[in-house]
Amino acid sequence: MKKLLIIFCTVIAFACDRPTTLFVKQPSSQTGITFNNRIIENDSVNPIDLEFLYNGGGVAVGDFNNDGLQDLYFTASEVSNKLYLNKGDFKFQDVTNEAHVSGEARWCNGATVADVNNDGLLDIYVCATIKKNPDQRRNLLYINQGINKEGIPVFKEMAAEYNLADTGYSVQAAFFDYDNDGDLDMYLVQTKLVQRDVVQFGGRNSRDTTKTDIDKLYRNDWNDSLKHPVFTDVSK
Repeated sequence: MKKLLIIFCTVIAFACDRPTTLFVKQPSSQTGITFNNRIIENDSVNPIDLEFLYNGGGVAVGDFNNDGLQDLYFTASEVSNKLYLNKGDFKFQDVTNEAHVSGEARWCNGATVADVNNDGLLDIYVCATIKKNPDQRRNLLYINQGINKEGIPVFKEMAAEYNLADTGYSVQAAFFDYDNDGDLDMYLVQTKLVQRDVVQFGGRNSRDTTKTDIDKLYRNDWNDSLKHPVFTDVSK
């Protein structure tokens, strides 16, 4: 009985030493991930004038250099997007500049990882929003060109070539094969409420509030001459 009591007490003591949580926080000083989507409010940048100010940014996970480790891509509002290469043991390397995926000074929302051109390399699609100038809301498609001599994946921005440089107020994209033809199509979520002209209802004026930027469905159509897909808007 005395031995059983000693064993029981020993088991209880070890059980009390176990962590009570399933996750352990890794400090940025250890991981190397220092990304901070900092937004500085002012007279024109604030939640009153910009309803969706704090919708962004986003994060996407994928093995961009095919080394078996999951890398991290963060999108930002007013600062640069960041790509962190996974070096193992929860250590990450900022390779944004070498990879050419800074976000082109867009106000970025969601990021989606998919092998858009079916070449075995993961690409990144970035949604842009907020800016009044449509050219500054063009979504970005970073096509993976493979790794350089340092083992860093290098990307080329090709949204226009793929007909995915949408200028709506984009939130998030999802790539999937909606027509079962073996390639990835894309569904794009957008949002912006605006007021149209004043209309008459029962002898009194009333504003008709509607969405001008609607969600879109793009079909993947392979182009033999370009050797990559060109997407067709088939929303309607």
